[in-house]
Amino acid sequence: MSSGNWVEETLPTPRVEGSASHHDIEGEEYGEAGEAGRSERATVPGAAWLLGCGVILLALVVGGLWGLYLLRGQIAESGPTPTPIIWTPTPVPTPVVTMVPSPTTTRELVPTVSPEIAIGGYVRVAGTGGYGLNLRAGPGEDYERLDVALEGEIFLIVDGPTVYGGSEWWKLRDLEEGEREWWAVGNFLEPVEHP
Repeated sequence: MSSGNWVEETLPTPRVEGSASHHDIEGEEYGEAGEAGRSERATVPGAAWLLGCGVILLALVVGGLWGLYLLRGQIAESGPTPTPIIWTPTPVPTPVVTMVPSPTTTRELVPTVSPEIAIGGYVRVAGTGGYGLNLRAGPGEDYERLDVALEGEIFLIVDGPTVYGGSEWWKLRDLEEGEREWWAVGNFLEPVEHP
C-alpha cells in the first residue's frame, strides 16, 4: 500500500486466467492452487454472514416473544384503572294517605245516641252502612276485636255505659248464646222493643 492511488489498492485487480501468480492484499504471492483456496474463502464468509444474521434475527424474535410472555401481567396492569360505580337508590318519600270522610259518609256512620238505651233493654245494630259493628273485649278501641255484629242484629244490654274517647260503650249479650258478651260503641245502637 505504498502507492498513492487508494482506488487501485482497494479494488481487486482483474484476474487473468492462466497467470502463474497474483499478489494478495499483503503482497504475498500464491499460485493457481492459492487462487482456488482464495475463491473458496470468499464464498464462506458470505454464507457465514448470512447464517449469523439469521441466527441473530431468530434470537431477537424468540427473546421478544419470551419478554412479552413475562411482562403480560405488567402490561395489562399499567393501563387505566376502571373506577367502580356504586348505584344507590334515591329515597323517595312515601305518600301518606289520609282518609277524609265526606260529609255524607260522616252523617250516615255516626247516628246520635238515643237516651232510651239502658241496662236490661234491647238494641239493634244500625247506621254502619253495611260494614257491621266491631265487638270488643273491653270498653274502647284499644281492646281486642272479638267479632263483628251485622247490620240489624239484636242484643241485650248487660252493662254500661262506660265513656271512652268521647263515646259511650255498652256491654252486649248474644240472645242465642247467653255466655257470649262483648263491648260495643253506642253510636251504632238503637233501642228496640223485646224481640
